[in-house]
Amino acid sequence: MKDLEDILRANKAGIDQLKVPEEFETRLRDALNRHPVSSFKSRARIYVAAIIVTLVMLTSNYEAIAYYSKQLLGYEQVMNGTLQQLNELGKGQIIGKSHTFSNGVSLTLDYVMLDENQLLLFYTIDDPTGNVNDHNITPFMSVKAFWGNYSHQNSQGQISEDNTEIKNISSFEPPLFFERNLSLRFNLLEQGKSESGQIDFTLNRKTAMGHSLKADLNKTIQVDETEIMIDSILATPTKTVIKGSLQGLIGLVKDHLSGERFRPSSMEIKLIADGNEVTQQGGGISTDLKGIKFHSDFDALPLDLKQLQIEVVSFAADHDVNDRFRLDITQKNQVVDILGQRVEIHEISQTQDETLVTISSEESLVITKLYLMIDGVKVPLEETMNDHYDKLMDGSIIHTRTLRFLGVGEDLELDIRRMTYARDYNKMIDVIPFNPSGNP
Repeated sequence: MKDLEDILRANKAGIDQLKVPEEFETRLRDALNRHPVSSFKSRARIYVAAIIVTLVMLTSNYEAIAYYSKQLLGYEQVMNGTLQQLNELGKGQIIGKSHTFSNGVSLTLDYVMLDENQLLLFYTIDDPTGNVNDHNITPFMSVKAFWGNYSHQNSQGQISEDNTEIKNISSFEPPLFFERNLSLRFNLLEQGKSESGQIDFTLNRKTAMGHSLKADLNKTIQVDETEIMIDSILATPTKTVIKGSLQGLIGLVKDHLSGERFRPSSMEIKLIADGNEVTQQGGGISTDLKGIKFHSDFDALPLDLKQLQIEVVSFAADHDVNDRFRLDITQKNQVVDILGQRVEIHEISQTQDETLVTISSEESLVITKLYLMIDGVKVPLEETMNDHYDKLMDGSIIHTRTLRFLGVGEDLELDIRRMTYARDYNKMIDVIPFNPSGNP
């Protein structure tokens, strides 16, 4: 590839250095003056000669011109390294269609890239008045096709220094394999009014890119009261997506009947290629009637991959507790076990009209819903005070805070309804096992 680029640059430099001889214009003028203007044959010979010279120049440098014509300009600051490489290879399709709103703001769809993971739209929002950042267009985008509506996933952009232009790259769900005629639909919100816009375009499926790795994994890791199922991995030229599930329909029904639920709040997953961590680009968790699903997005995989691993680092969820823990107002440093999590109650103090309970736990544990039963009366949490974090010698972090409740009494119970906590697992899954011999 480097040699090819050097050749192209040399050809371009040669074109730039071509000069018309100084006496060329004089010779042409003399030739025209020697023959009557009506001499059709003479003029034709001159035109034909000029056309032949032009065609020779274009033909000899066709590859260089074709190569540079595919380059997408102006998006260098928006594209990541992977997209820059694809752009240099001329991957994608030029569109070049625009829509202008009534206030003069325009959106131009410059370019598209398509693979099995996503449809990328490269577009420019232009406002000649220099207020381009005031227009809210991107969040209201979708791609409509004959058989479906493909939703907007994420975007990134760069505003010009004079605030007249934004270069954006937006990701959408990939259209079905037979969809060709698409419509980018969007809205401009201004002063409480919405104006819609639309750009129709046809996908050239010959420019679409396939995948480098596609596998059903069906690997299971036990976490807390549930299992993490790593379902699949799909690696394409633009990104790598890991999909999985946390709980199916049966688990949701079981939790509903028992009255005890857990709601996933975060999960850390790493993708490791040949010992190096692949950059994560995003992800998400969703719940529907089929269960709890998740996806983690990473950068494209390196070429000549020898080993690929998925590491489930940690998992956090909000759990129903619905349990009470009796407190001794005279005892310090009481320890209670809540769903296997250690919570230390350092001190309980009372003033004339309030009760303060100072507790500590590991960093990720958060009691999201609790009450204090004071002589049989349920009292809600008034506020959390004096939050601070302390790092221990082993590297762990302890979170200490004081819970403030209004009211005093002798019989105290901590009524905990829900809490969130994370656990480290560091479980490895081999997608492509290491093979030092290189043999299949």
